[in-house]
Amino acid sequence: MAMTILAMPGMDRVDWRILATDISAHTLSQAEAGVYEAARVGPVPAELARRFLVRQPGAAEERFAVADEVRSRVSCRRLNLAQPPFPMKGPFDVVFCRNVLIYFDQPTRQRLVAAIDQLLRPGGLLCIGHTETLNGVRCGLKMTRPSVFRKAGGEGGR
Repeated sequence: MAMTILAMPGMDRVDWRILATDISAHTLSQAEAGVYEAARVGPVPAELARRFLVRQPGAAEERFAVADEVRSRVSCRRLNLAQPPFPMKGPFDVVFCRNVLIYFDQPTRQRLVAAIDQLLRPGGLLCIGHTETLNGVRCGLKMTRPSVFRKAGGEGGR
């Protein structure tokens, strides 16, 4: 995601950040290290790979490190989504909560979506997985297209 944003004209001069969260300390330590086997980075488009991935010399397996230009924009934090309120303040422009809601019961989904709604700026977006739904969840978010919900207010959020 960060590579894609940085590849957009002018985005290297815009102040933006990504907060990446997971409950798994192992997953977070891998993300913070930012070093991946060639097979893991294979799906990265060639243009982005050339610009943002650095081959690591001397490794037994071919490995690539994510460039500092990308890593400096991403913070990794442990977060249990089942236990709001969350320690971050927001406001966030976009929250990606993909393929997570399916693991929670209805009361937990309700609390999670309400917490995300509070963190979004007016007009901000919540993106969920294509197999997920907010059916039965009471919130102020309105579906703009499948899997994408917008908070009222702000530009384009009316």
